[in-house]
Amino acid sequence: MTVRKKANPLRLPPVVAGEWSGEIVGSANVNFGQVVQPGPPRQSVEFTYVILPASLIMPNAAFRWPGIVMIMAPTPMKTEHPNAGALFQTDELPSLSLSLDVTRAQFSDMLPLFEAKRFKDFHFTVEDKDAHGRWPVRSWGMGATRV
Repeated sequence: MTVRKKANPLRLPPVVAGEWSGEIVGSANVNFGQVVQPGPPRQSVEFTYVILPASLIMPNAAFRWPGIVMIMAPTPMKTEHPNAGALFQTDELPSLSLSLDVTRAQFSDMLPLFEAKRFKDFHFTVEDKDAHGRWPVRSWGMGATRV
């Protein structure tokens, strides 16, 4: 009987604070909905967000992570935004999730640009990992290509 060696598990680089970049690698998935929050009093709250498949590039291009970007328009119930977003690492898959906060007006401005597929590259600044196991995003930016 042949004895096989176990394959070395995939060792991914640690997520680090610093200046990251990203590339949108597919079409935007725009989602709209509404949910009733229990009361008293009961309150109906809308939610709107975009999910984008992306490649997230570590500082100094050390590694390119597969991931998603979720851009959420705020609800009236959440009035405080201490960060510009957050970066999360999943336990199940070798990937990252980047959540970015925007204003309702900014989200509305972005929707037609997503539809026209005019966003491609973006950048974001990640801070050190917090007590909740995520990396706060201090700033982010995304430019639209010209037609």
